[in-house]
Parts: sequence; structure tokens; C-alpha cells
Amino acid sequence: MDSEGILHFSFFFYALMKGRIATISFGCLWINKFKKGGTHMKETKIYADEFCTTFASTTEMLEFLAERAKQSKWIRKPTRMLKLVPLEKEAETIEEACEKELEGIVEDTEKNTQLVLKVNKDFYPVRDCAIHTILKRAGINGTGLKKLEKATYAKVVNYCLQVAKGDALIKVADGKVSAVHGGDDHDYCVLDMQTIFNMTSDYLKAHFKGSTYLEGSGSFDHSIVSAMWTLGGNQELLDTYHQALEDHGIEDKSLAPALRLTTSDVAVSGVNLYPMMLSQTSNRVINLGSPIKLSHDRGATLQDFRNNLDKIFSRYQEAVKGIVGLMDIDIQNPVNCLHLIMKELKINQKIRNEVVDLFVGQYGEEPCTAHDLYFAMHEAAFFAACEGFSAPRILKLEEDIAKTLVFDWKGFDVYGTIKL
Repeated sequence: MDSEGILHFSFFFYALMKGRIATISFGCLWINKFKKGGTHMKETKIYADEFCTTFASTTEMLEFLAERAKQSKWIRKPTRMLKLVPLEKEAETIEEACEKELEGIVEDTEKNTQLVLKVNKDFYPVRDCAIHTILKRAGINGTGLKKLEKATYAKVVNYCLQVAKGDALIKVADGKVSAVHGGDDHDYCVLDMQTIFNMTSDYLKAHFKGSTYLEGSGSFDHSIVSAMWTLGGNQELLDTYHQALEDHGIEDKSLAPALRLTTSDVAVSGVNLYPMMLSQTSNRVINLGSPIKLSHDRGATLQDFRNNLDKIFSRYQEAVKGIVGLMDIDIQNPVNCLHLIMKELKINQKIRNEVVDLFVGQYGEEPCTAHDLYFAMHEAAFFAACEGFSAPRILKLEEDIAKTLVFDWKGFDVYGTIKL
């Protein structure tokens, strides 16, 4: 299919194809006719493990998160009282207990984890995103577990749960267990998602003139929630960067400051604020690194997050210095350097090849700077989303790319044939 244009963001990408639109949001693919102002989703059954959706406005997003809160609950129980059970043993009991709108919940669980968590006399189907927290709470890990039959797998995990100390804090959302955290005072702290996004939106309106929610950037799946705002009325945030472009004779990329917020209730992410740059011509998003992070532990509170919002301006100044420094690093062998630095990040070879091919097609193989290659690497998130990467994997990929701001780029600038 011939595309009429490609607009690619960091976590969400639009491919306009003859009046149709493919939306990739953290690996969530939805193809349908575009209806401005609508919510776009891959799976309409919200309880489904693969459910994901995007939002046209903050109002739409906040209303959705409010409804999710109504359909969720937190349960605190001694860890030793939890028991993992193969779904097939309890399927009939769960189906009878399910409300009419959740009739397909057993079928969806059968397609995914095939497991149920028993808490006293209650049974809750287990969502994919809950597995890593259940194993962490049980104090067990290892790839060998995946090779076991479900009954044996459950038995091994249960042995560990029975000897685990302290309480467990269980999140049940839309009919399934989404996470099992440590439930003691020093463990997991619940930070309400709707409040976090509302606080951010209100703060940006009050302190950053002209800040605007980036339509379609808000995304939700059961593992992570994210949204982005442009701060176009605050170009002073990028004054240092624009001056550096001029000093180095680099064409001004028409960039605007932006801010991404991500959070999770299932230990995939803390409440993190990412300084970003948005190209107003290509709609490319560049991660500046140095996120402002708040972990869900150590007594974290919403006031702590509010304090982090006050750090946005100063963090921009710090983050911009990192990308400006890349302009002074000359790269003689850009293709090798790009391959090797992405290999160091453990980006898979297919995506590496696609990023390099795109770069060569646009700029050739002439010497360049680390700044040029850093921009090029951000295409990896687009290709990863096209490959169906999950939300957490794309988030980690972007964070890994931002780590290269402090790499020794010269160490990857080698001549000759390299092992890919």
C-alpha cells in the first residue's frame, strides 16, 4: 500500500494511507477510518490483555481513567494466603461468577496466561502484565519457569508464595489481576493515575504559556499510561540548543519543547516526566534524557510528584546540554558507528538495519556528528512499534537510546568491516 505521508512520534505513529490511518501506540495497531476526536483501540473489550487505546483530548483521557478507577480495586492480604491455580481447574466457577459484560474474560485468559489467582475463596484471572510482579513477590525468576506445564509452574510459584514474608498488595482491574506488589509500609505506594495526569495538565496550563496536549499522544494499556504536551509558547527552554545549532552552522530544525508523562500501576514505570523536543516539520520526537523520576516506593506521595513538576524548567537546561555536546563529536564512519552503538544497546538486527538504511538513504555515508546519529537512532522506536513491540519494550528502547548521550561515541567510530 502506497503511503501518502508518514508522521511518526515516539510512542504513537500515524501512517496515513489513502484516507485510512494506522495508529501504532506502544505496539497497539488499529486500522480504520480516521474520525477526528475519537478514541482509537485495537481491542474493544477493556478486560482483554491486549486492550489498548489512544485519546484525542485530555478530557477524554481523564474520563477514561476515572472509569478505570471505578472498575478497579486494591486488595491487601498476607502473601502466604495467595495461590496460583491453572485456569482449567476453575474456569467453570469463574464463568458463573462473571458479570454479563465480562463473559469473555475466561476465554481471553485462556488465550494468554491460563492462570488464576486464588485469594481466600475468591478467584481472579491473571493478566499478562501481572506475571512479573507475582514472580517478584514470590522471590523467584528464571527462564526455566516458562518451560514448565501450567500445573507444575503454579505449584513451584505457590511453594515460594507460602514462605514469602509480609503482605501482598493486589491490583484487580476490569476483572483481572494486573499486579501483585509488596504490601508492607515500605513497599509499593499507589499513586492515582487520573490525579497525576490532571495535576500535570493543570500545572502546565498555569506555568507554561501555550502548552497544549498533543492530540492522540495519550495512550493506555494495562501495563502503562502515557501522554505528551507541547510547550510551544516556551521556546526559551531550547534557547541554548538553538544557539548551539547556529554556532555549529547546523540548519535550525524547527523544534519545540515538549513533555512526556508516563506512569504504571504494575511496576513497569515510575511516575516519570521526560523532557522532549518535537520537530514541527517532521513530527519526530527526540528524547533529551534526564527524566524526572518518582518510584512507587519509599513512601512516595502525590505531593512528591507535585514537587517534581517544579523541576521541569531546570531539568530542561540540564538535558539540553547533553544533546548540544554531541555536536562537537565528529564521526568518520557513520554507518559502522550507528550499527555498533545500537548493537551495544541490544537493539535487534532487523531494526538496526532499517534505521541505518533510512539514514543512508537520507544522508549518505559521509562523515557527520554524533548529534546526527542520535537523531537517526530515534527511528528505532518507530520500527519497533511496526514490529509489534509492547509498550514497556518501546519505553525501555527510548530510555536506552537516551543513555547514549553520555556514551564514548568515538569508541564506536571504527573503520572497515564489522560484525553485525
